Amino acid sequence: MTTSKTTQNRHSSTQSGFTLIELMIVVAIIGVLAAIAIPQYQIYVGKTQASRVINELGYLRLTVEECLQTGAIVIGLDEKECDPRASASNLIVGGSQVGVILPSNMGVAQITNPLTVTTSITAIVSDQVNPKLAGKDIEWLRTSNGSWSCSSNIEALYLPNSCSYNANL
Repeated sequence: MTTSKTTQNRHSSTQSGFTLIELMIVVAIIGVLAAIAIPQYQIYVGKTQASRVINELGYLRLTVEECLQTGAIVIGLDEKECDPRASASNLIVGGSQVGVILPSNMGVAQITNPLTVTTSITAIVSDQVNPKLAGKDIEWLRTSNGSWSCSSNIEALYLPNSCSYNANL
């Protein structure tokens, strides 16, 4: 009887762990998910970067309006000049219009000088972003009636609703 009990115990013991097939299926599922997720993540990052630059330029509209209202139409730092107070950004290419030294790899938006009722605020997107955005232009344009519109040659997929695609920029 003891021999049959030993044989029975040997057959009832099972190995724990995954088979090679199960591991291959898990790796395949992870590969499919990564193939879907990585491009979507890149689009998300591009949208975020485009929105950031558009918003950074948009803040300058208030300064332009203030300067136009006070009659300070020349960009500069003197008392009767318009200081746009543009913040340096690592997502924008462009030198200071008021002579301030910018940190390396930083730029600021460019504003039409002197200011007019149809002033524009423009920026070139730096190469420190999603490659689909690098080197593209963004423009906020003021109309003579005081309204502003945003346009860019960045693919519409990356633009927020507040900005329209314009291939001619």
